[in-house]
Amino acid sequence: MSYLAALENEVRDVVAKAAGSAAPELTYTLYRQFGDTGHRYGYEHPYFERRGRLVAAGAAAMFDVRADGVDGVVSAEVLSVLADELWRVCDEYSWALPAHEYHARDGDMRRCVDLFAAETAHTVAELIGRFGKQLPEDVTMRCREELLDRVFIPFADDQRPMAFEKMTNNWLAVVAGGVGMAALAFFPDDAKRLAMILKRAQKSLRRFIEHYPDDGGCSEGMDYWVYGFGYFAYFAEAWRERGGPDLLLDAKIREIAAFPARAGFGDGRFPSFSDGSETAAIPTGLMARLVERLGVPAPYIEAVPSFASDFCHRWPHVAKNIEWTTERVLGRTVSPGVSYLPDLAWVVDRGGEAEFAAKGGHNDEFHNHLDVGQFILRGHGETLLADLGAGEYNADYFGPERYKDVHTAAEGHSIPLVDGRGQQPGAEYAAKVERFAETGQGAILTLDLTGAYDVPGLLALGRRFTWQRHGSLVVVDRIQTDRAMPLEELYLSRIRPAVEADRVVWEGEKARCALTWSGPVEMGPELDTVETTGHRGELESVFRLRLRCSVEAGGSRLESVFTVERKER
Repeated sequence: MSYLAALENEVRDVVAKAAGSAAPELTYTLYRQFGDTGHRYGYEHPYFERRGRLVAAGAAAMFDVRADGVDGVVSAEVLSVLADELWRVCDEYSWALPAHEYHARDGDMRRCVDLFAAETAHTVAELIGRFGKQLPEDVTMRCREELLDRVFIPFADDQRPMAFEKMTNNWLAVVAGGVGMAALAFFPDDAKRLAMILKRAQKSLRRFIEHYPDDGGCSEGMDYWVYGFGYFAYFAEAWRERGGPDLLLDAKIREIAAFPARAGFGDGRFPSFSDGSETAAIPTGLMARLVERLGVPAPYIEAVPSFASDFCHRWPHVAKNIEWTTERVLGRTVSPGVSYLPDLAWVVDRGGEAEFAAKGGHNDEFHNHLDVGQFILRGHGETLLADLGAGEYNADYFGPERYKDVHTAAEGHSIPLVDGRGQQPGAEYAAKVERFAETGQGAILTLDLTGAYDVPGLLALGRRFTWQRHGSLVVVDRIQTDRAMPLEELYLSRIRPAVEADRVVWEGEKARCALTWSGPVEMGPELDTVETTGHRGELESVFRLRLRCSVEAGGSRLESVFTVERKER
């Protein structure tokens, strides 16, 4: 099929390169890097490259079979690479990552069942299940031994609680769904152990869905919807196909499945709130199956995701993109409109030449940022006022130093600083939605942000967004204090703005955004440049505009007016 041609070319290219090159080594020095320095990617980059070689070989084998019919034969070159990569994975000291060592029971990293051990188990089990008859017997036998020892026996036979089972986020679905799918592929005849694994997995999957809000929104961002809910849905379909219950037949599941269409902009981008990214790749196989089974709308998806789009190279995304994708989910036109997710307190206006998103929420969300009252402004396919999304995952990012990173800190978001203070972490530091209204040409969202701050003398802080789809956004902050104090309005972008005395202009390649402001006293603009490290360790520059003023005791009103327009060609 033509829409799979680019993916097939990619995986065959990876296989051809793997056939003539050695896989990167996972040395002890790299393994110890996280414990010694807190940095993850020295080990994880080669780890995921090894997974990419394995998954590419599996995908190429699928394409061989598809081309050759129902009982198709896999080419000798592909089988050779597949056998070598399976053997290499079996050689690894641990399938878990060093950053997840705290999940190891009794300090046993070989049998540590974390996210990536579960993903690896599923990949290996499915590949030997699909292609084992064409692979050397000693390869499949070794894979079976490693699967039993590393994952299935710890998961089924040792009933002590695992660390992930206390969580409420994507870990529940990925670990339980990954191990569950591996077991379904591995145990066609061992009904007892399979039943033990499925029982334990179902408990975690039920807990995962229970902690989703009723509006189906994923506070972790779109990437984590793909990750957590994706593994839930893949497992649900695998179990149903083996005669199990239909886990998708639930009203909340349909709401969760509709999240990409509700949260997406009109061009395949998404709000990058929390640790999400605006370029999240929606697996077309997953989306096609949800559209088919549940009748939910699809977001705009231009094409089948590239092999490189998933840095971690997860097998079910690639396999189900090959098996389940239909043209029905590709290139779908998105009509302009507003979505409001009341539990998440997200507003997304999509499909116009200018687009807008804003959030309320609280400061103890999954992958939390100090971002209550944050917004994103886009024009003609460009993000002008940005949410930075995820920073580099390291020890500090998930430790006590988390909110010193610009990606997560209050000063890394387009929100007010009051008396030099940002927002505080914790579920009690939250916004209250006072009003949401769809206007026909946009939306109005009014938030009470008082509860997100802990500032002596702050009596009230409210923020109102008035958005018009033709490209006008008015942000009004009202503040009441019992003493004079400084106030800063922060606005973040990856585009360096031109700062003038009475206005600021962010100019992209296709669009520009101009800001003017007014308040009870003179407000002066200042520009900071923040050099930081992005999610994959890349260097990036962030430009933070500060509008500084001082408010007197009593009530004050500050208005920022953003105007988005297309640049003249």
